[in-house]
Amino acid sequence: MSVELQTLLLVLLSAGMAAFLVLFLATRRKLKIALAHSEAFERRNTFLSAEVSLLRQQLAQMKLVTLKSQINPHFVFNCLNGIHSAVVTGENTRAREYISGFARLLRMVLMHSSRSLISLKEEMEILDYYLKLERLRTSEAFEYTFYIDPAIDPDNTLLPGMLVQPFLENAIWHGLMAKDGDKHLQVRWSMQQNNLLRCEVEDNGIGRNLASLRCNVDLKAGAHQSKGMEICMERIELYRSSFNAQCNLEIEDLADENNAPGGTRVCITFEVNPEMAAAMSA
Repeated sequence: MSVELQTLLLVLLSAGMAAFLVLFLATRRKLKIALAHSEAFERRNTFLSAEVSLLRQQLAQMKLVTLKSQINPHFVFNCLNGIHSAVVTGENTRAREYISGFARLLRMVLMHSSRSLISLKEEMEILDYYLKLERLRTSEAFEYTFYIDPAIDPDNTLLPGMLVQPFLENAIWHGLMAKDGDKHLQVRWSMQQNNLLRCEVEDNGIGRNLASLRCNVDLKAGAHQSKGMEICMERIELYRSSFNAQCNLEIEDLADENNAPGGTRVCITFEVNPEMAAAMSA
């Protein structure tokens, strides 16, 4: 092979290697840029996903507070009816006690109205004041008892505020006050596994079937239909769907020794894990 041909081949080989090197470096640079863009997109996507998740949690919390605030006017209206009844019937002493108790209760309700979660101790104080007012309103027609599992720390156990009260109201006015004889209401709190707090509201009233018949008669007569239970069901569903947390409601009809209606037991079981509490209390 001649020297000129060898030189030509060497030049062509060198040029090819140089072209390959330039192409390799250009491709490598493009890959780095694409990788950087991909990582930036992933970071942005992660950031946006976190923002969307936070916005959803905030929206859910606002909805919960809104639903909770809808209970308060209904609750206040019933209390004012009790005061009005005492004044009209000339029971001035009872009216003064009712106004004093209502003022303390309303103050507590307003203090907690903007919070989705309150402590069990705070919830029990509200329920105790509420039941005292209802006993006063009904001339002490019923008795009530509270029980808290010793394993529960009431100060540090968080739960949805004012979620139980409508069930107490329903038990009193649709179960207990419709029957003769002994009337008793029990509220029991127990801690289950997996951060599940269980509340049982049990009455020895007339039961759901008779209460339903009486309610239908009242509605036909033009009586006002309470929205408290409907709002509670919406709140339960919102807790369950928004936070992927357990929040269940069970209603059991009780019977006496003669298999006659012996009251109703409402069981509310809801989960409040640390992450949920932090998100909703923020």
